[in-house]
Amino acid sequence: MQAMKNFLKMYKWYELVFMLVSFIALITLGIIFRGDNIYLLVFELISTICGLVAAMTNFKRKKYAFIFYSVYVTIYGIISFFNKQYGEGVINLAFNLPLYLYTLYKLYFKIKDNNSEFQINSLNLKGWIIIIVFIPVVTVGYGFLLKYLNSSLPFENALATSLALIAAFLASKTIKEQWLFFLFYSIVLTYIWTSNYISGGTSGFTYLVLNIIYIIFNLYGFILWYKLAKKPKEIKE
Repeated sequence: MQAMKNFLKMYKWYELVFMLVSFIALITLGIIFRGDNIYLLVFELISTICGLVAAMTNFKRKKYAFIFYSVYVTIYGIISFFNKQYGEGVINLAFNLPLYLYTLYKLYFKIKDNNSEFQINSLNLKGWIIIIVFIPVVTVGYGFLLKYLNSSLPFENALATSLALIAAFLASKTIKEQWLFFLFYSIVLTYIWTSNYISGGTSGFTYLVLNIIYIIFNLYGFILWYKLAKKPKEIKE
């Protein structure tokens, strides 16, 4: 009970209202627009709820956010394969999951810091240059590979993969620009899962709803972290 009170105290009233509405929308719309496989729906709901909790606790800079991220990407990666979204499946199981597990190890064991919150860092010029080169190279190269593997929406999946790689890496480094790339990633995934649902995919409607919610979450997360990152500088001055 005390843990729940401490959890709720982290948030402003409008943040709690938005999160509650998001949970209700996910569960309700997931049930209404469920596919033929009820078991997939259950796992989708578990993973999307974990995904929301991960985002909620990440923008509050809580270490345990990466526990929820790990559960989310595991289930999401498996379900992506069911829907022939091979790019999403590979990136989440082969890259995001190991990265988030390593981040948990680093935050809880490698770094000797008992603080439950982590520091916010910023992306430097070298990082921006690498990203500008990285996105088109991965999108084109990986897109052709996914097309060869008969993946659904190969180049869209490849673009999502490049954005996910960057966002997850920046998240592991607690860099505030992660929220921008999570935002772009959510926009691309909204298109992918909309196309999947329209074309009669076996599941995935809850991921469409989740990514629409994520667009708002990620934009808010970037604004919040940008303000928090400026505070230490203002204090020093």
